[in-house]
Amino acid sequence: MNPLKQSCRSIRALPAARRVALAGVPRAMHLASRQHQPRLPMTTSGCSRRHLATPPPQVKHSDLPTHLYHQYADATMDTMLESLENLLDEVGDPEYEVEYSSGVLTLKLGSKGTYVINKQPPNKQIWLSSPFSGPKRYDYVQEQDDWVYARDGRSLGDLMNEELSDALGRTVDLGLAQVSTQAS
Repeated sequence: MNPLKQSCRSIRALPAARRVALAGVPRAMHLASRQHQPRLPMTTSGCSRRHLATPPPQVKHSDLPTHLYHQYADATMDTMLESLENLLDEVGDPEYEVEYSSGVLTLKLGSKGTYVINKQPPNKQIWLSSPFSGPKRYDYVQEQDDWVYARDGRSLGDLMNEELSDALGRTVDLGLAQVSTQAS
């Protein structure tokens, strides 16, 4: 059994089991076999710990009332859908398509990739999956009256405008700023 895949309990028991398995093996072979064994980083509890390359998600509990979250998120999604439909009609590429169903907006840009933007009511967020910048989670920030990604401070509208402008080779403005005025 691979010791890297064993539980903490069996890892602690490994030295005794190893001594039994190595009984009768000359000491030189025993020492040689130990030199090539991977060493596990140990925590204070004695268990190995996996270190992730990406930081854990930032959990920010929104003070935005639920009814306002839905009002602002729905207005943002509706504005985005209308702007994207108009934009794709102007571009006229049959590979490009936008759909909105059950709080999920999907923007297909053919070989350039697919955006998925959806509401996340339990977190009071809007989530974006971009073929260019990857996943992001946007919170409504009242002071900016916009959906803002906490890790870089950029708004959803700014990112979408920039990425779509680059992808389509033309200036794009989806009109997503000032969320509360769109919700009226």
